[in-house]
Amino acid sequence: MTEAGPSLSVISKEGQSYKILLEGISIALANSIRRVLLAFVPTLAIDEIIFDENNTSFYREYIAHRLALIPIKTVMSYEELADNYFEPKAEVDMALDAKAEKDEVVYASELKFPDGSVATEHPRIPIISLTAGQNLRAELRAKIGTGRDHAKWQPVSATSVINYPIIKINGSCEDCAKCASACPTGAITEKNGKLIVVDEALCTLCGMCMDQCPEAISVSGDPRRHILSFDLNGQLDARTALTAALEILNRELGNILSQLEVLVNEEKTQ
Repeated sequence: MTEAGPSLSVISKEGQSYKILLEGISIALANSIRRVLLAFVPTLAIDEIIFDENNTSFYREYIAHRLALIPIKTVMSYEELADNYFEPKAEVDMALDAKAEKDEVVYASELKFPDGSVATEHPRIPIISLTAGQNLRAELRAKIGTGRDHAKWQPVSATSVINYPIIKINGSCEDCAKCASACPTGAITEKNGKLIVVDEALCTLCGMCMDQCPEAISVSGDPRRHILSFDLNGQLDARTALTAALEILNRELGNILSQLEVLVNEEKTQ
């Protein structure tokens, strides 16, 4: 029986939190995808600011730092993202114009693209507080970058990879409810005096259930199936971010292979 080729599918999606099932690859490759997704997929982030007016009680450096960490929408295809990883070019100008007639909070919704649209998927992020009569006007430029340079360019956060859990109930225990309650994620439960697997994908391989009842429960990881978990920060959608990560990884591996071929050919000619 031939082994199935690599595949990817969505296990769950809750808001901006994703669990992706990677099948037919090693844990090393799955972790490489995680690392590329976190640190190599480029996004836009505010990197240059010219303050035209700031009579607030906040230093420009403080305001600039807060603005830089606001996730900026990055509307590019995965090919364009990969191109900008190898040769960064993309830039987008924005404007911030806040005038307070009364005490109020300036939110990220004040950040506007030239067409007037809001520049972020998180418009309720607070920037600063203004009192009546205070103004804040600035010209901003978002540049392309990657998470390995600064966290403001990371498209995802809280990302992890684990082997897909395999939970086996080997027999009965003296207190199934106690064994089930030892699981912090609810992957197993007790029903009619027996242990029941609710959802293997909820398991984090922590082993707390086995510590509680090693005779009845065994948990292991599938070496050819893996769960990639991540939270989107708001710059990219999940499909674009993942596809860009795969494209960048593929191009980088292709570069390595090309260099190896050159070395091999040089040795043959010597």
